[in-house]
Amino acid sequence: MSATNGSAVRLRSGRGLVAIMMALALLGSALFASSASAAKPVLKPTAYVAIGDSLGFGYTEEKFDLNFPTESPSAFEGGYVNFVAEKLAKKEKAAGNALSLVNLSCPGETSEGMIGHNVALGGGAGTEFNPCAYHNVDGFPMHTEYGAASQLEAAIGAVSGPVPVKLVTINMGSNDELHMVAKCSEPAYLTEQGFINLPQCLTVEVGPGSHTYPGVGLFGHIIHNVGDVVGVLRAYGYTGPVGILGFYNPQAKLLPGSDGLQKAFNEAFQGAVEGGALGAGVVYGNPFKTFNPKNVTTEAERICSLTEECNAFDKKVNLEEKLGHSVTEAEAALYPVGDIHATPLGYKRLGQILVKALGI
Repeated sequence: MSATNGSAVRLRSGRGLVAIMMALALLGSALFASSASAAKPVLKPTAYVAIGDSLGFGYTEEKFDLNFPTESPSAFEGGYVNFVAEKLAKKEKAAGNALSLVNLSCPGETSEGMIGHNVALGGGAGTEFNPCAYHNVDGFPMHTEYGAASQLEAAIGAVSGPVPVKLVTINMGSNDELHMVAKCSEPAYLTEQGFINLPQCLTVEVGPGSHTYPGVGLFGHIIHNVGDVVGVLRAYGYTGPVGILGFYNPQAKLLPGSDGLQKAFNEAFQGAVEGGALGAGVVYGNPFKTFNPKNVTTEAERICSLTEECNAFDKKVNLEEKLGHSVTEAEAALYPVGDIHATPLGYKRLGQILVKALGI
């Protein structure tokens, strides 16, 4: 008769003992995991609200063309906003919080459209205050859906809601600039206002002598609108930091003299922020020196590496659109106009610049 070592269970082989030991080990592991799970603290929800144009959206022409007509927002999640959100999320997690991104950015948005039609918020009745044509006219989906409201109105809803907002970032004004470039490119407008050429028109229109924005100029107009947004959010109780991303010049070679104007705009905007014109807790991230260094050769290299101006796909599409027929890659390579938006590396640099300014 085989020994049972005091047990009423007869073990036919060592396999039975191994099985029991494994079962006990698994049970212990499960109990430990359950206990650890129960003890794990629940992270508190917080939010980061991004107001912006196509740069805030993470847009590029190539991505848009390749994803047309669906334009899933997931295709545009490599922008600077996502970089900032990733950095802030780590900081928030360490503090016991779970950060969510509320990206309100809209490709093509102007500083008027950002505010919308509500006069009490600084808006107006004109069509220039129509918010986000990318969604409301063209029907493309957004990272965060907010219907026909303006970005400012949606941001008010966020900062007034139950989830604490830890950061607001704003990049706005590039489309205002592009509209002015288009206006100054019209022979009829040049003749009407007595301008000799495009450079002269731009030089006047950005300053207080502007025909479009008398007394403040284009630059003052943009700074005022962004400042208005900050002021409204403060009035609705937001007390956290505000990071404003400045401007780079992707078309330095195409628009002679534009570097000086863009540099001056950054300096004026940064001066207003640092001088307290937009209130406390506001910082300015200036990308101009990174994208547009003084050395001409280096600047050309940076424009090609940090923006899509040298993108072969975009140059071919743009030239074919201009000519109305297909072209060879060799022909497209000679065409100077690609896409003004940032490359993946460029978006990363923009994010790094803003993160540094915010001290995240």
